[in-house]
Amino acid sequence: MLVLISAGLYELKDMSIKARDIAKKCDILYLESYTNYLHFTPKELEEFLNKKIIILNREGLETKSSKILSEAQSKVVGILISGSALVATTHYHLISKAKKKRIKTKIVHGSSIFTAITEIGLSIYNFGKTTSIPFNNKNLKSPYQTFQLNQKQGMHTLFLLDLDPENNKFLSITQALTYLKDNGLKENTLVIGCARIGSDNQKIKAGKLKDILNFNFGKPPYCVIVPGKLHFIEEEALNLWK
Repeated sequence: MLVLISAGLYELKDMSIKARDIAKKCDILYLESYTNYLHFTPKELEEFLNKKIIILNREGLETKSSKILSEAQSKVVGILISGSALVATTHYHLISKAKKKRIKTKIVHGSSIFTAITEIGLSIYNFGKTTSIPFNNKNLKSPYQTFQLNQKQGMHTLFLLDLDPENNKFLSITQALTYLKDNGLKENTLVIGCARIGSDNQKIKAGKLKDILNFNFGKPPYCVIVPGKLHFIEEEALNLWK
């Protein structure tokens, strides 16, 4: 059996009891370490679960997928994934391969940025297509074009910012807003910068782009939201973050 286990949004204690219990029962347990920033060390996770953890980076998951599926034919193989397990399409691709090989699969769902951002006060129903801003974005137009499409429909846009945890590289909110500004976003546009959503020291700041551009948000992970048409309840909520 192949089990994708959501590790939760931020800290070890965010992991659900169900996720923890299933992880402990796995014969082999991997930790996927590249699609999100982990706020705990593998050693801390091993102590938390009292279980040996095998680290998977991006190349590891791609090159070892056949090995993982082979193991899952006779053993219970778990892959712990920060946030919610199926947010990244890479993970469902592995589930799809398992199903084709008639390997039993199980998903343990968890919290993710897609639900946590509602703490800001914007309705989840009013978000349009989510897009990402990568490190190398100088000549890239697609993230801004996604934003423009959402704006035409009056929808909010969530920008996920690129990250490379293995090399301690994270696209900053300042860099993301600079990208949006360079592509045509006006300085007086209302934006929201978010850091470490779901943690005890999260930082959320709403304001005009020119005022948020150089604000110090502290440590990652980060995301940026540009609202679309606001309901009056959403407007009232955003005033709390200014």
